[in-house]
Amino acid sequence: MRKVHLHGSLGKTYGRTFELEVATAGEAIRALSVNFPGFLQTIRDGAWHIVRGKSVDKGFDLGEAEIGTFRLGKGDLHIVPVVAGSKRSGMLKIVLGVAVAGAAFFLAPAAGGLSAAIGPGMLSGITYGNMAMFGAALALAGASSLLSPEEKDNGDDSGSFTFTGPGNAYAQGSPVPLVYGEVITGGVMISGGMDVERIPVGNGAYVGSYGGKK
Repeated sequence: MRKVHLHGSLGKTYGRTFELEVATAGEAIRALSVNFPGFLQTIRDGAWHIVRGKSVDKGFDLGEAEIGTFRLGKGDLHIVPVVAGSKRSGMLKIVLGVAVAGAAFFLAPAAGGLSAAIGPGMLSGITYGNMAMFGAALALAGASSLLSPEEKDNGDDSGSFTFTGPGNAYAQGSPVPLVYGEVITGGVMISGGMDVERIPVGNGAYVGSYGGKK
C-alpha cells in the first residue's frame, strides 16, 4: 500500500491522505478518479506539482513523461496544486491538468484495456506517441505562460492621424456623416461599381482591365 497525499484545495475537497495499491502516479490518479466523481475534471482544470517522496520540499518531482511510467517504489506521492497567478514556484516542475489526465489514462502501459474500452472510434489514428507529444506541448505552454511577464495596459488609447490617418468606410450601410466646419475625416463610399473592358494592344491581342467608379 502506498500513501497518496492531496494538498491544498484538492485535499480539502476529496480528502488529505489515502492508502492505495498503486505503482505509478498515473495509477493513483486513475484510482482516485474511479472513487470520486469530479476528481478527474478537477485535475484537468488545474496545474499541479507531482512529487514522489516523504515531503514536497525534499521529494523528486515528476514531469508529464514520468506520470504514467515512473515506478514510485516505497515513496509517498504528493499532488500539489499550483497557486493561481504564481510566477515562480521554486524548482518544482509544473504540469498542466490536461497533460496529467492524458498521461494517467493514455500513456501508462496498463491503460491498454481502458483504451480498448473507450472504443476504436474515439482513438482512431491516435498513438501513445501522439498523446505524449500533446501532453508535453501543453505542459510547456503552461509553464511558458506562467513565467512570461504580463503585458500592462498603459491606459493611453489615443490615436494619431500623423501615423494612421483617417480611415475610409466602404462597408454597406455605413452612416453618412453630417459635418459643420473644417474637419479631417475619412471618406464614405456612397455608391460603387465595376466594369470589365478588353483593350486591344496590337497583333489582335487583348488585355483585360477593370475600373471602378465612385
